[in-house]
Amino acid sequence: MAEPARRIPLDRRVCIVREGRIDLRPERGAIVLPLIGLAIGLALVAAVALFADSLSTTLLAIILIAGLLLAPLSSMGVIYSIIGAAVVVEWKKQSVRFQQGVLGLGLGTYELVPFWKIERIEVDDFPLGDAPSKLPRPAFDLRAWDIVLVKTSGKRLPIGQVVSANREDLIDEGFNRALDAAEAIGAMTEKPVVVTAAVEEEAADGANLERDNTSTVAASDERGDSPLGL
Repeated sequence: MAEPARRIPLDRRVCIVREGRIDLRPERGAIVLPLIGLAIGLALVAAVALFADSLSTTLLAIILIAGLLLAPLSSMGVIYSIIGAAVVVEWKKQSVRFQQGVLGLGLGTYELVPFWKIERIEVDDFPLGDAPSKLPRPAFDLRAWDIVLVKTSGKRLPIGQVVSANREDLIDEGFNRALDAAEAIGAMTEKPVVVTAAVEEEAADGANLERDNTSTVAASDERGDSPLGL
C-alpha cells in the first residue's frame, strides 16, 4: 500500500511528496482570487445582456471588454490553482520539469533537467530586498531561504522559497521546512543537499558565533537535528 502524500508548506507553494513523484503546486488558498475574478468577469458579461437597453453603447462596450478580458484570465488562474504545478520531480522519467505559470496553465515545460545533469540541491539565503516605506515597520524582520537546483553546467534554477519571521521561536521551523523540501528532492534525484545559507549558533555564554556558511547534508529519508541548533 502506497504511503500517503506528505505536504511541506513553502512560500505561496506547497511541496507534495509522493512515492516516485514530487509536485510543487500553488497553495490551496491561491484559488480564491481567481474565483473572485471569474465571478466578476461573468457578472460583467451578464450585465451587458441585462442592461443592453438602458446603458449607452460606449459604457456597454467598456463593460463587455473588461468582462471578456477578466473572465478568461481568471479561468486560467482557477485551472492552474487546481491542476497546475510549477515544478515536477519524477523518478520514473528521471527528470525535473520546470513548468509555465498561469498563462501556460502550469502545464507547458520551459526547462527539463535530467537527473544526471543535476550537481546538487542547494538551500541558500533568499534576498527579500528593502523597499522604502513611510509606514511603521513591524516589530520583527523576516528571513527567507531559496531552494535551488544547481546543474552540472553551473546554471541555478530556483525551485521554491520559504519566508519566516526572524525570531528564535519561528526561524528554526521555517528553515526546517526549506530543508525538508530540499532533502525530499535530493533523495529522489539521489543528489547531495548543500546548505549555503548563512547560519548562526548561540554559544553557551550567550555570545553569537558565526557558523561556517557551507555545510553538506546527505540526501536521505531521515534527517537529524536542525543545523540552526536553536
